[in-house]
This record gives sequence, C-alpha cells and structure tokens, in this order.
Amino acid sequence: MFGKQKTNHGLTAEIRIKRCYGCGAILQDQDPNEAGYIPTDKLESEDECLCERCYKLRHYSAFKEMPDFTVDYVTILSKAKEEDSLIVYVRNCFTLASSLLPGIGKYLGKKVRVVLNERDLLPVSYSDEYLVSYAKQLLAKEGIEPLDIIITSSSGKGKNVDKRMADINKFRGGKSVYFVGAYQVGKSSLINCLLQDYSNRTNHRITTSPFPGTTLDVISIPLDENSFLYDTPGIYNRYSMVSFLEPSITRYVLARNAIRLEEYTAKEGQSFLFSNFCRVDFVSGGKTRFLFFKSNDLRIERCKLAKADSAFNSICENPNRPIKSKKITSRSNLEKHSFQFEEGKDYRVRIYGLGYFDIHGDKQVIDVYAPKGVKVIQEEAALHD
Repeated sequence: MFGKQKTNHGLTAEIRIKRCYGCGAILQDQDPNEAGYIPTDKLESEDECLCERCYKLRHYSAFKEMPDFTVDYVTILSKAKEEDSLIVYVRNCFTLASSLLPGIGKYLGKKVRVVLNERDLLPVSYSDEYLVSYAKQLLAKEGIEPLDIIITSSSGKGKNVDKRMADINKFRGGKSVYFVGAYQVGKSSLINCLLQDYSNRTNHRITTSPFPGTTLDVISIPLDENSFLYDTPGIYNRYSMVSFLEPSITRYVLARNAIRLEEYTAKEGQSFLFSNFCRVDFVSGGKTRFLFFKSNDLRIERCKLAKADSAFNSICENPNRPIKSKKITSRSNLEKHSFQFEEGKDYRVRIYGLGYFDIHGDKQVIDVYAPKGVKVIQEEAALHD
C-alpha cells in the first residue's frame, strides 16, 4: 500500500537526507574513508554538494572516464531483475531527453513502468500524447519496452498522483518496487506524494542503509512483510548541463514553476546569451521566429552577434553577476555546435539539461555554444506539440 508518511515513523527526515548529486551516496562528515564524505562546513550549507570523491573525479579530469553506471548501481538493478521486482523508471517532463540514462536498458527486466514526472511544469498546450510518443521513441533506442507510461506531477497540481499510481500494487504482484531515475527528476518528491497516507503495519522499520553488496545508501520502505519500496540514489547524467554547472546555478536552470515560452523574431547577425554557460548565434538566414523553452528563472539576453564576445566576457568578468558559472571564464570553455536548417521543415534544438528552442527551417545557419560534454542535438519536430 502506498500513502503519506507519519512523522512518528521518521520517514520525512530519511527521505530528505542530503545526497551527493554525483554518485547518490548519503553525505557524511564523520569518516573520510567511507562513501559520501564531505567537510562539515559544506555538509551544513544549504547548497547541494558533491562528495569529496566525486569532486576530485570531476575537477581532476578522471570525471571523463566515469562509466554511466557504477558497479554498485548495476548490482541494485540486477537484484531487482533477479527478484522479478517492479522497476519504476522516473523521467522528467521538462528534461525528457536528458533524463534518459544512456545504457540503462540492458540492466532492466521486462517489468518496467515509466513515469513522466512534473507534467505541471509544461504549458497546457503540450499534449500528453506527444509526451508519451516522444518518450517511447527515446526508450526504444535503449531497448526498453515498458508495461505502460504514465504522466504525473509530484506537486499534486494538475495530475492526481494517487489516482495515477494506485495500480502499482497490481503491477508489482506482491514483489518489491524499485524507483530509479536520473539526478533531479523529482523522484523522491514523487515518492513523498505516494506515501501521503503511509502507515507501517509490518514488523520492519523504515531504514536508510547500504544496499547489500554495494556502498550506495538506499531508503527501504516496507510495503508488507515480504516486500519493500526502494528509493535508489539519482544517477548523474554526464551529458546534461545540470551535471556541469555548480549546484547554486542549477536551481535557476531547472524549472520550478510552469514554463512560459519566450518568443523572439530575429534577423541574422544576432545572438542570445544564457548567462555565460550557453549562447545561440544566428549566423545567417532570413527573419526567423525563435521559440525558447527554458526555466523562467533563466533570463535571455539578446545582442548583435558582432558584440556577443564582448557581452559574454562582460558576464564572465562581472563579480556581482548573480547567475553565472565560475567554471567558465571565456568562450574557449564552451564547445561550438553548428546546425543548418532545410527550407520548409520544423526543427527543435535540444540543449540537454537547459531546454530547447524551435524554429521553422529556411536555410538558416545557427551556432550553439555549451560547456564541453553537454549534448546539443537537432531534430525535426512540430512547432506545436
């Protein structure tokens, strides 16, 4: 049975434990030799943090060699598959493409249910049919054929979580349930909503402990005497903008409220700046309408292409700039992606973890600059989904 936690069971504190956003380990300041170690001052800060190990991996080049999944995470997924447990794979509607975990398909069994979470962040004009269709395309590339795909909102607005998730018991068939997903997809918030009326009627306690055979801390919530709901750590997607930027910046990049699309009509020779971590240059082409889809907290600055470098450097050099990445000091820190657009076709350019923009093709040439390693792709798409 799923529902709301009672505070006397200690669930609220355990679900909201502070995790490393790199490996998912629960952060601690007691033992430098154990997983999740971080200095006390950082542990007590309000910012999200990397554990000391992940920090060194990222800042001393070893980060590039990290696999998509650690051995520990594969162990968890293999156990779920062996038990024939239900796997609930949570994706985020705002970052639908970048919340796909490359390589996860080969570790999942046949008992997979996909949840497209935080639907309330998207404009109402975006149809559920489009979201499901696009999710199926992405999942098919990973060889994943889910039992079903449901759309919900962990905020409780717009979509009734209880109604949408009530049949999980039917799908699990008395087995345990494993919630998996990328970092920052709203997985734990969704579980909080599921457990609104939760009452532990078993002889087991709600625990947070390393999953057997691994160093990853997993929250175990008893469903009955023989099965549990496991909240696994969020996996970090190396191709996403979120994996590159400082946690203090990602709060502005990830949408927190319903998104308002921003429309601009531009001539060639204009540039759009997203602080100092993304830039879109309209190199050539006729007058074009750009429709940007991104967090409302992230402001777009528009300027002439001839002055874009100067504007970009000004952002980097401004010590009082509230939203900027300290990792980026010049355009050389960004990678250029050049795109050409055929006449008469509708296109979408996705910047993983940041959002996307739509245009109607008319032989334009557009350059997109993003941090090295962040995925930027062009795809044909309807302008109105």
